[in-house]
Amino acid sequence: MAEAGPDVKQQQPQQAQHRLSTAIEQTPQSGDRLPGVDELVMQRYRVTKVIGDGGYGTVLAVFDENTKKSYAIKTEKYSRSMLHIEVHVLRTARDRNCKHFAELIDQGSVRKEYVFVVMTLMGRDLHKLRNDQPHRHFSPATAVRVAIQTLEALQELHSCSWISRDVKPGNFVIGLAENQTTCYLIDFGLARRYISSSGTIYKSRGEVGWRGTARYGSLQAHMRRDLGRKDDIESWLYMSIELWKGALPWRHLVERTAIQAMKIECRTTKRYQMFADCPKQYTTMLTEIDTWGFEDEPKYELFYKTLSDIARNIGIDGQSRYIPYDWEDEHNAAGNNSQSDKAQQRIGGGSHEPVEEHEGR
Repeated sequence: MAEAGPDVKQQQPQQAQHRLSTAIEQTPQSGDRLPGVDELVMQRYRVTKVIGDGGYGTVLAVFDENTKKSYAIKTEKYSRSMLHIEVHVLRTARDRNCKHFAELIDQGSVRKEYVFVVMTLMGRDLHKLRNDQPHRHFSPATAVRVAIQTLEALQELHSCSWISRDVKPGNFVIGLAENQTTCYLIDFGLARRYISSSGTIYKSRGEVGWRGTARYGSLQAHMRRDLGRKDDIESWLYMSIELWKGALPWRHLVERTAIQAMKIECRTTKRYQMFADCPKQYTTMLTEIDTWGFEDEPKYELFYKTLSDIARNIGIDGQSRYIPYDWEDEHNAAGNNSQSDKAQQRIGGGSHEPVEEHEGR
């Protein structure tokens, strides 16, 4: 039986910060603000540059003056921060040995000013990487392996009892140096627990308002209904189609209602337009997703098999020569082989360890 659960985003910010903080700067403060370049955070992390900037928060590159290593630090204004969600997700992912998440290095807050989380410094996101390609889409060999890795990341997130509710290319990044062929899931500002500590799936709360990004939002999101694991996977499929062919049929639409109407048409009269230039298996995956209910567990293994079939059809398998990802530099690619590519291992069959199921299921 399902039970109702409160949305994490409804928790009081001050209570959330007390749970988050492990270190507090005990100095007089003047109110909400964010750290700037060359500032020293907690007498340890020197801000070197701005990576990304938003209304309530900023992602910065920092140099740890204790360890002499570079990291990323995500900061949000003290009164509006939801970074406790980020900490919960990253801690659980670390405890479960998840492979597609940044490592949580440190966390804390400067009282009344900002809250911060220090994590692994990552590379570019999939949106930027796709746009860097000559025709604004990945090669088939890269697109199918990215689809496998991002699905693995979502399965790992779901195994941690969380759903993303904002699956999109901008929320997946690659690693640096030897990790630049691995995709990592980031940004859990809209994430929500879908399962209780006892293993009971929370029932749908009905209409809850918009969550996510219109281009990749599920039909349930457009109807402003509560989202489950299936909605993450629906958004993942839209993203995977875009990475493969370069655009979605609703690319130039702005209004959510128009995007919703197009997504419905792409299931019927405009289905060909949706899946043109894509492997035929993509249309069967959408058909499968549309059969799932709110509480249903996605059929991850079925989709891995489908993606592996696609990969083999284009000449990739676990034993073949290593095929560089589109963004790899020649020096790095030369040192890789098929066994260093986790996606290619899965295509080969048997070498990838399955994600551990939640203990309460």
